[in-house]
Amino acid sequence: MRRLALTVCSVLLAATLLPGVATASPRGPGVGDMAPALLGQDPDGKPVTLDAWHGKLVVVAFWNTRCAYCLVEVPTLEKLQQAVGTDQLRVVAVSVNDTSKDWSSMLRQMRGYSLVQARDPSGTVAAAWGVQMFPNLWLLDTQGRVQRHYEGYLEDALPGILEDVQRAALEAFPQAPAPAPAATPEPAR
Repeated sequence: MRRLALTVCSVLLAATLLPGVATASPRGPGVGDMAPALLGQDPDGKPVTLDAWHGKLVVVAFWNTRCAYCLVEVPTLEKLQQAVGTDQLRVVAVSVNDTSKDWSSMLRQMRGYSLVQARDPSGTVAAAWGVQMFPNLWLLDTQGRVQRHYEGYLEDALPGILEDVQRAALEAFPQAPAPAPAATPEPAR
């Protein structure tokens, strides 16, 4: 029995040390890496992918209806989308592991938003991105590479994140008019 246990442990250890055995990092893509193309499903169940926004900056925000701070963040991201505009930036809010009922309720509350709403009901998309906590926000360059990644941040960090996105827009589109300052989040009550 002891010999079998040693054999199993040796095989498991060797498998973790072999290059290429693990196909994805549990932490997701790093800065400079290409982001996974799939972002989830739209309200009609169709795939939402990064391909549609090649040549634009993309902010991907993974959130959940049970994350109180995320409920403050999403409206602020809508203001960011409006401030920078859809010619330069697309903000995608990906709801993770929410029930259909919860997500539908949030969609009704966000009616009229210009940011893209996507859903990852099983959490598989979030896992491919390495999402382990909320809030979780990714800034992608115009080629779909990770420029910055923010996770588990608090409300006081959001103004700095918004400034980073606006600075990235100015760098990516120097001839475009400067984006209007995005509103900072209202304090949670």
